[in-house]
Amino acid sequence: MRHSMQFLLIGLFLRVACVVGSTSTISVACIKSRGPICVIKSLPRTDGDKTKIAFPDLSKRTTLNVLEGKLSNLTEELALTLTVRNLKMEALGLKSIFINARFEELHLRDNKLTTLKTSSSSSPHSFALKLLDVRKNMLKNVSQLSPFDRLEELYLDDNQIDELRMDLFAKMQNLRVLSASGNGILKIVPPTNMLLLGELKSLSLGHNGLTSIEMEKWQLPALQSLQLNNNSLLEIAGLEEFNQFYDLSELKLAGNRWSCGWLRHALGNVSVRTSLHSEGVVLDADTHCSIENVFGICCSFTTMPEQEEEQIFQPEIGQVREAIRRIESRHEEFLRYRTDKLKELNDALDERLNKLKDHFANQANVNLNESERGKIAAKQILTQADQLKERYKQISSDIEVATNIDRERKHLLHFMVYMRNKLLSQAIETDKLWVQANDEKIGLEEPVENTP
Repeated sequence: MRHSMQFLLIGLFLRVACVVGSTSTISVACIKSRGPICVIKSLPRTDGDKTKIAFPDLSKRTTLNVLEGKLSNLTEELALTLTVRNLKMEALGLKSIFINARFEELHLRDNKLTTLKTSSSSSPHSFALKLLDVRKNMLKNVSQLSPFDRLEELYLDDNQIDELRMDLFAKMQNLRVLSASGNGILKIVPPTNMLLLGELKSLSLGHNGLTSIEMEKWQLPALQSLQLNNNSLLEIAGLEEFNQFYDLSELKLAGNRWSCGWLRHALGNVSVRTSLHSEGVVLDADTHCSIENVFGICCSFTTMPEQEEEQIFQPEIGQVREAIRRIESRHEEFLRYRTDKLKELNDALDERLNKLKDHFANQANVNLNESERGKIAAKQILTQADQLKERYKQISSDIEVATNIDRERKHLLHFMVYMRNKLLSQAIETDKLWVQANDEKIGLEEPVENTP
């Protein structure tokens, strides 16, 4: 009896131990039992590795949408059970995710992602991923995206990316949307070879920390929307004019430090839309410019970026700035003069019209002779009113002519600074070539001198 009791106690102990050490599984279900989309209202709380989530059978579903809950990691084991093509897991606290090769769309916005995992045995062409939305995460290493060469839409906004290497996108020939705004990107590494993205329609690099972009080896023939706003750009190397993008319909440039000469040249042949019903490119604008603007985009007269700290052409730049200030002062005087003159003319016209109204109001109480004299006076008033209108038209025309003259003068100043920058660039390149040639000459002469 004693031995039987001992065996019973040992059995109970082992059973409890097994229960304590085992991993429990919690099943979740779709809100609707049928249909192509499985919506899971909320994920249950899990106790680390001790609790696992079992998703329902998704073999007849195309999309899985998890609305609420917490899930720190979508492991390989769990991801491989998700046989859907489209997966939406937003604001779940995800830190890492294993990307199943069959996924076509991943909506992972507002998580804490730092890691995108793939199988080491998978080849790049085995991934079906076409849309990846990882906005508002904590990604730093964008090289994790290299396996997904079938991407068509890529949203990287509001992460922690500080450098973007354009060679990463060289194999993404189907890419239509590339958005990487709000990252604090400081550097865009230009491609080593010509980068042709023939399908790219939208490129967004706004709200970063860019001071320069080298676009000499970029070919974007289908580009429609280009967003470079809110950076620290002076000019774009390798881009002569924005009209090289034939289908461009949206251009955002505000919030930078553009060089007026370069910006005037780059926008020179761009047809900017002036109203909702007109054709052309939609161009944003700065709210306030301290000195100068081109189509509403603030700019200044600066030296070239690499010569920013040198005092090159400082007297000329000062003269240009002083000329701009004088032009702005004349514009303000014109505006004041026009306002005062129009007020004077309007007051005179109102006075004469009021006299005319008083005359007609009292016409019933005067005799015929007075009525005739009133008609003559009315004609005189109308004649004077016509003269006032003619004077108004003449003044407006004169002001418009003066404004156009000053506008052309400013354009000429822009062109002067732009050409000065070009000449400076050529001088720097010539000087480098001269130094190189002189070094080669010295190198060729040294063996001759040392020959016995």
